[in-house]
Amino acid sequence: MKHTEYSDILSSICMKLMLVVALFIPITTTTPGNKHPQYYQEFVLVNAVAVIFIFFYVISLLVHKRWNRENLVFCVKFFLFMAGYLFFYWMFLDDIQWKWYGVNACVSLGFFFLMMAGRNERWLEKYRIIEFTNVSLIVSHAIGIVVYLAGYASVYWYNFQFQLMPPKDFYGEKRFEWIYYHKSQYAFMVLLGLAFLLVHRKKFRSKIAFGVGLAVMAVSLYISHVNTAIVGGGLMAGSFCIDIFIKNFRKIKTKVKAVLIPAFCVGVVGMGAMALMKIQAERSVLTLGNRTYIWDNAIDLILKRPEGIGNRFSFKKVPLPELLTKVNNGHNIFLNEMLRFSIPVGICFTVLFFLIVAYALEKKFSFFSLGIWGALLMSVMMDYAVMISGWTLMFFFLYMIFFYDTGCKGDAEQTAVEGEQPSVGKKTAGFCIPKAEKEKGDAERL
Repeated sequence: MKHTEYSDILSSICMKLMLVVALFIPITTTTPGNKHPQYYQEFVLVNAVAVIFIFFYVISLLVHKRWNRENLVFCVKFFLFMAGYLFFYWMFLDDIQWKWYGVNACVSLGFFFLMMAGRNERWLEKYRIIEFTNVSLIVSHAIGIVVYLAGYASVYWYNFQFQLMPPKDFYGEKRFEWIYYHKSQYAFMVLLGLAFLLVHRKKFRSKIAFGVGLAVMAVSLYISHVNTAIVGGGLMAGSFCIDIFIKNFRKIKTKVKAVLIPAFCVGVVGMGAMALMKIQAERSVLTLGNRTYIWDNAIDLILKRPEGIGNRFSFKKVPLPELLTKVNNGHNIFLNEMLRFSIPVGICFTVLFFLIVAYALEKKFSFFSLGIWGALLMSVMMDYAVMISGWTLMFFFLYMIFFYDTGCKGDAEQTAVEGEQPSVGKKTAGFCIPKAEKEKGDAERL
């Protein structure tokens, strides 16, 4: 073994450990005595492991010179707005009065920035990170289903304590949160996991294993009881099928097309009508489940407190005079960033997020990519779907779904220089498939 490989090995171990922590034991500490611990998480174990990973990963980049020139322009833009986010956060720290969120945001944003700055396809392939993630995802959510069937609502890992939480009645619905502290966060992570499995489906050893994985994610999405996420999952599945159909359009017989196209259209209309009726029975569709009232009043509060309400968040309620009640957040991750940490911080976060969206669609534009982003944006626009403890895992999935194979050409060139056989052929679903394998796979489809 070459001494230059040690940093690669250690960074791969840290990456896998980070995934184990995120998907099984997401331990955090919280502000003592706080009635809303999910909003005030301090030490985040996932981020602690991520810091160690970053250390070895940077050494790897420097030793192997795996800088990704393909992502250079994006990285410059991302770094500028990341710096702006952190600058404004610390500038308004006297009003925010809570430094831990800024520290964890720095780790998560830095993790994504460095992943984008490197060429990682060969490294991820060599240490089987994708296969490890597929197995971990399925096992984690399968355990979640067992916990649900056992009658529990969630598992909390606050302050290094394991707690099985009994179900609570909210609006007459049975909620399940698994290890994510709220059903919307659970559903958001299920959507990311579902997208990951579909993108990296070729990494499964058999179609049966892939089918089991999809079934586990589908059941997890259903028991989350988040209507927007369920609709998003349907959108993701539908767009995936459209892409498969388009790619194989010329190979499909005309008679089969004559059956598939009308059947698909009828299925989409039927499923859409069923979803609409289900949502209408529980919430107001015209006000998007009262979200329009919440957003209007959250914006009013933001304009009154442009510096952010800081650690008064969730205590300083958003009034809803139209409904004669109050809510403890803006039900939108972008509004919540502005409400909690000031308008400039919220704007920087919004720009960072949509920089990722735009670049992802630029690199991999397809109906499936549009479906993934449609599902994710519905979730983050309708709920507080990802909090700081979930940022690093979210960024990991976004990178692995959309950017995993950027710089693939550079990896091939490096491989050739080192005297190995470079990968040739078309880039698909996150990795370079040798031409012979691609042709064989195309012949086997349909």
